[in-house]
Amino acid sequence: MTKLYNNGAEFITENEHMLNLNKYMSTFFFMDAPLLKETNVSNYALKAEESSRQLLAMKVEPYNLMLYGDKELLPELLQFISRNGYVMEGVMSPSVIGEYLVDISNNVIGKEYVKSIGMDFMETTRYTEPSSDEVTVPSHDNLDQLYVFYVNFIRDCGLTDKPDRERLEKNLSSFRIVKADGEPVSMAAFSVNTDSSYRITHVYTKPEYRGKGYARKVVNSIKNEILAMGKTATLNVDQANPVSYHLYSSLGFEKVFSQGLYYPKQN
Repeated sequence: MTKLYNNGAEFITENEHMLNLNKYMSTFFFMDAPLLKETNVSNYALKAEESSRQLLAMKVEPYNLMLYGDKELLPELLQFISRNGYVMEGVMSPSVIGEYLVDISNNVIGKEYVKSIGMDFMETTRYTEPSSDEVTVPSHDNLDQLYVFYVNFIRDCGLTDKPDRERLEKNLSSFRIVKADGEPVSMAAFSVNTDSSYRITHVYTKPEYRGKGYARKVVNSIKNEILAMGKTATLNVDQANPVSYHLYSSLGFEKVFSQGLYYPKQN
């Protein structure tokens, strides 16, 4: 049986216990649920349930469909989505669900899915080196350059997110930058992940300044800020990016689980 919820608040209220079993995997459900005021074909929250097994799904524009729970219920969920005409393009999920989606999607809904990005979720509670004095909070004078970095970050990661300059400006205080030759050359940001952790995001360095240690300085400094607040520092790393993987590992980050982004195969 698959249930459709009226809004995100109703979804969270009924499924909070399950979501709290692994807050790292479910964090985006908590973040996106307040945006889901009412449901339609492009914005919806679902639960497939059978005995003690549950599979949760949430789609809030402009973000991908999120899945969390028991993969065995995926065929029923996919059939419900297809039968009722709900929008389903990009999917973000733990790898165990995503790989099952790749295996069965063509047979179940006549649409073949492939993995676009594989990511490892990492965390640390360890200080490894002092923060750099070169890392600063950007000012509004840096907004234009950071927006270019933001757009390039989305493009380089193969994400479908729509760049939002107003959101960037609103959250400018959560970004950190390093300058060279008087201009920002590297950036990263952080945001609340769970009640006990913060996530490091939007790590980007201008191509001509890569390999010079700027990303290391900005990521390490943000990590130290997070640890100083008594929180765990977390981040996602592209499995296909050994340079970033080595960087984060050298700063004390360790893999917790794998997840991925999956999209319909382009003919």
